[in-house]
Amino acid sequence: MENAMNGILPHGKTDPAIIREIFAASGSDRANVSVERILERYVVYLREEVETAASYRVLPGIVRVLDELGRRPDVLLGLATGNIELGARIKLERGNLNRYFTFGGFGSDSDDRTALVRRAAEVAALRCGNAVAPSDVFVIGDTPRDVEAGRAAGFCTIGVATGQFTTADLEEAGATAVLTDFEQDRDQFFRTTRME
Repeated sequence: MENAMNGILPHGKTDPAIIREIFAASGSDRANVSVERILERYVVYLREEVETAASYRVLPGIVRVLDELGRRPDVLLGLATGNIELGARIKLERGNLNRYFTFGGFGSDSDDRTALVRRAAEVAALRCGNAVAPSDVFVIGDTPRDVEAGRAAGFCTIGVATGQFTTADLEEAGATAVLTDFEQDRDQFFRTTRME
């Protein structure tokens, strides 16, 4: 469909939910086309786009923070994203970031953002061999939907204003703390998460 994304606001939604929203907005009957088949084609184009995009960049300060957290035996890093897992892995691959995130909750696990955040926390608990207190789980995201999903799951939330949304938007969504980015606000992040 040409201009299929016109009027669709994808930020913070899962990949499968975005496809269903496109179908609903177009008014076309796509019952014979599976979301899975579309996602199979999507990842082919996504890989090409990510590999060639001049605008691709790793966000300021993130590698330093991930390196610091990755060295800590008391921290597990997981990914909670609306992307299907393969799509998320493609996006992280170019920046060599997959090495930090060996597990997660993905749009391929659930359309419900809260459920996929909980899924990532459940996998973390399995990996460490015991329950993880909700106050020890920090959901970090750049959209109000990320913050809302983390809050609904009962976890602490860190809003980072590196995307389409401002610090005010993330505060309004109820984030436990809001950062401009991980370079400027690295120390605040570690204080907020009690990992100084």
